[in-house]
Amino acid sequence: MKNLIILLLLCSCSNKSEIAEFENTLGKENIESLNSLVIDFETTFLKKKYPNSSTEKAYVKYLTEIESDMNGIWGRPSKKSIGKFNNSQLKNIVYGIPDSIWVINSPYKSRTEYRVRRKYLNIKGEYDFGTLEASIPKVNNEDSLIATLENHYDINYFGKYIKALKGVSKKNKFVEEYLEMIQDGGMLDHRLLAYKMLIADLDFDNYFTKRLILTEIVHRI
Repeated sequence: MKNLIILLLLCSCSNKSEIAEFENTLGKENIESLNSLVIDFETTFLKKKYPNSSTEKAYVKYLTEIESDMNGIWGRPSKKSIGKFNNSQLKNIVYGIPDSIWVINSPYKSRTEYRVRRKYLNIKGEYDFGTLEASIPKVNNEDSLIATLENHYDINYFGKYIKALKGVSKKNKFVEEYLEMIQDGGMLDHRLLAYKMLIADLDFDNYFTKRLILTEIVHRI
């Protein structure tokens, strides 16, 4: 029993140390935004959608619905939460945001070519830029295509969020696995990430698990 108590105390101290390191890297403003969004999601979405479930079980049910629904009809956070996230600096450190989008003439009549220029807020507080070049089957409504692409984000590999996750990854197995997955495959489909979280048998009361769900699923769908 004495050894068990010591182990629990060590784990508790370790978790507090990881959280402190993560929050210190992100900075006060971003942490306040992130923590507020987690609370909003749990109180205004999960508790209303799954009123008879604990918070941990509500997360499991939410991820199960995300993973199993192939029609893309998923619940969204409140408009207030979406607005809070979109207007925060946090969004810019988590994602590469489309800065400009344009369609160009393709030499092939059956194809549509476009370019997406994205901006990435780096750890110095400056923007880096990258351009995606793509060719897809012919699209007749270019305005609709551009409107869709405006919500196609990229991972901000150069920002504080990824740096903060890397700082704690050696002590959090799933964070480490997540970083390996995005390094190999880029932005993950949220259904795939939901599946990976479910089969990993995670602790859904874990600080980092909740924040990954929020940034990689909740505010991307």
